[in-house]
Amino acid sequence: MAQQITIHDIVHRWKLNLHKIRNYFYIGIAFILVAFLISVFQAENFFSNLIFGVTSVVTLFIVFLMILEIKKLYRTWQTDFSQPTERLLQIISMISSQKLDLLPEEQSNSYASEFHIKLLEVARGILEHQRFIDRVVDNMFEMMFLLNQDGFILKVNKSACETTKFLQTELVGQHIRKLFPYSEGLVDYYLELEIQFTTQGIVKDVEVFVQTSEGELLPFSMNGVKIENSSGSLLGYTMIAKNQTEVFRLFNQLNKSNFNLGRANDELGKRYDQIKKEIEEKEGQRRVLEMELATSQLVQKTFLPQKAPVHSFVECAGTAIPAAFCGGDWWNTISTENRFYIFIADVTGHGTAGAMVTAAVSGFFVGIKNKILGGESIEPDILLQGINSVLTDMGGNDGVRYYMTCFCCVLDFQSQKIYFSNAGHNFPLMIREGKKIEPLVASGNRLGWTPDEIFEKKEIPLTGGEFILFYTDGLIENKNDKNEDYGKKRLRKFLENNSTKRSSDFLELLVQESLEFYGSEKALEDDITVVVTKIKQLK
Repeated sequence: MAQQITIHDIVHRWKLNLHKIRNYFYIGIAFILVAFLISVFQAENFFSNLIFGVTSVVTLFIVFLMILEIKKLYRTWQTDFSQPTERLLQIISMISSQKLDLLPEEQSNSYASEFHIKLLEVARGILEHQRFIDRVVDNMFEMMFLLNQDGFILKVNKSACETTKFLQTELVGQHIRKLFPYSEGLVDYYLELEIQFTTQGIVKDVEVFVQTSEGELLPFSMNGVKIENSSGSLLGYTMIAKNQTEVFRLFNQLNKSNFNLGRANDELGKRYDQIKKEIEEKEGQRRVLEMELATSQLVQKTFLPQKAPVHSFVECAGTAIPAAFCGGDWWNTISTENRFYIFIADVTGHGTAGAMVTAAVSGFFVGIKNKILGGESIEPDILLQGINSVLTDMGGNDGVRYYMTCFCCVLDFQSQKIYFSNAGHNFPLMIREGKKIEPLVASGNRLGWTPDEIFEKKEIPLTGGEFILFYTDGLIENKNDKNEDYGKKRLRKFLENNSTKRSSDFLELLVQESLEFYGSEKALEDDITVVVTKIKQLK
């Protein structure tokens, strides 16, 4: 390794060289003066001419020596300062732009000057510091973007590439709007120097959506700071974006939990009304659960059909899936030679209270069924009035009210008419062969409001080949894990695609699809009841 030369050594060497040039200069001036005096007072003889000639030659020689010393001094300048400084500045520039790695120790031998070695150590320190910052930025969980003053990306960290699914080469040089296409106003807010700084110099977080390379929009919270030089001129921006997907998920989950908690509180209140103060006692709670389970079994075995209804012109199938131990949905049919009655109802609330209403309505239904089988023809609006009386009588004078929606439909094969009335229930969907879906629309309030309620009676032609779908709102309004419901649009599409199937096959496929949509791990929020009626061709 070359011997290290200090600044003192360089200064001492330069003093010696300058002293030599100064001495040569003085001697040269002296000989020039001598030659000048001889030329002024010269005598016309050989001796004076000889002295003048020798003086001129010596003067020229001294000038030649001065030129050599000046060239030597210039080479020394090149060696000591110009070339090492130029190389060092070039290396510092390459290091700062990360085009050159840290120099090995042996490559610093050409920098014999202490001054240059110190500059090289400073350059190494700058690069090490810069790489340390780059490692910290790359390991940040948040996305980080370095922009120029026009909003073009100069640098991004690893998190930004992994989140947006763009390569770093695909982002560098692109405008930041490439990632925020739906937040142009926000980006302009930064680029037009309208950033509002707090006392800490930080921009307040703003909610935005980042678009990935696959077109997916992700929620983010973004802030940034301006980068200025010492004179206050704008150099660019640093923007940091925090992923809010998990926050959104937790917020939705909290809302869903609050919704479920509200429903649970409602159900608890209704149970409390039924069992009074027994709910506060542990033994009373056990008895309530046992009563609910027993009532559920009673409803399933007694109040709901245990086998598919039979009629010469009708193919019918139905099912009821309770959301709790005791369901609040109910359906049934009555079949005579010339008529086929369909009932579907949804009691407000679940549990024991809902089961009690279902039991009371089923008791009324048994009496009505006996009359109809005995030969009476009772119209659907009259049937709803009778059920309404049952519910209003249950409330009594203690202020408790029981409500239920109900749809009653009568297929009259003698008059070839369909008669129906509605008490606040979902409109059934009917589709005739080769035609569009037609809802069975009739007006009427829920059962249980007032004892003297009047219900509208509607009628439409019965031509044969009709397919009618009756359902409760639990089929379309339960929520899955994404807080989506099955919905009327999806139900209509299913009906259009499957109305040619047998009633039992249609029912099985519809229940399977809806339950798969809601998910097996999530409990139903409302009962699901579906009744499918397919009318055969009339002779």
